[in-house]
Amino acid sequence: MRTIAGITAVLAIAGFTQAGTAAAAPQAATPLDTLTACAAHADAPVLLIHGTNASVEKSLGPVRQALLDDGRCVYGLEYDSQQPISVSADYFAAAVDRITELNGASSVDVVGKSQGALIARATSLEFAARPVNPVRAVVAVSGPQYGVGKTVAGVDIAPLVAPVIPPNTSALTDMLAGSAYLTRLNSGPMVAPGVRYTMIASRDDELVTPYTSAFIDAPGVTNIVLQDGCPDDHAGHIAESTDPRSVDLVLNALDPVRHPALRCTPNEDRK
Repeated sequence: MRTIAGITAVLAIAGFTQAGTAAAAPQAATPLDTLTACAAHADAPVLLIHGTNASVEKSLGPVRQALLDDGRCVYGLEYDSQQPISVSADYFAAAVDRITELNGASSVDVVGKSQGALIARATSLEFAARPVNPVRAVVAVSGPQYGVGKTVAGVDIAPLVAPVIPPNTSALTDMLAGSAYLTRLNSGPMVAPGVRYTMIASRDDELVTPYTSAFIDAPGVTNIVLQDGCPDDHAGHIAESTDPRSVDLVLNALDPVRHPALRCTPNEDRK
């Protein structure tokens, strides 16, 4: 069963149906000129970045609602998660500048899930040369910072990918371990100076494998394993989006004073 769940997750993240055919048409990005300022708020705006072939609601819905309940200024933008990650990072860097301008804010917190977690880090690096980085914090949930292995749940996924997607043309190929994109991204500093990073991962993740691919060993980075302190929580890659402890870890990383508690709820949803 774990192998079937792993393969199903790969097909969903890769952009295929279970029959192996191409997924629906690419999602249109939210036009940045349609964004508006938030009402008065006490903390930095938060930008949420969803995963592949998902949406903000599917990837980070409970996190978004909790932040709104806190009175935070929250932006959840849609984007074409099949396009090259470099294109998405440029888009979200422009979004950061737009959000700070609209709100008269000095900084933005960025939360990403899966592909969105990789994009969140890449976006923060786009500002590394500025005197002050407008990204204050990055919270990354199971992002393939070093890439997705070509073997998932014990199955070689290359035959599923190669016939349909040409190399170096999409987010999928960018996220494979050893890709040209990841080689370029990780050839310099892994993180930007002055930005606070929290990387969260599950040992039961069958897509980002090994799960430590979601972690970074660098100053200013906190790496958190979902099961530490809660060994009965076996949430997998997709299940992390709604898993209570995963949600609490994101909220705690953003605001430990308001969200000090971390729930421990048994979870056998390993997909």
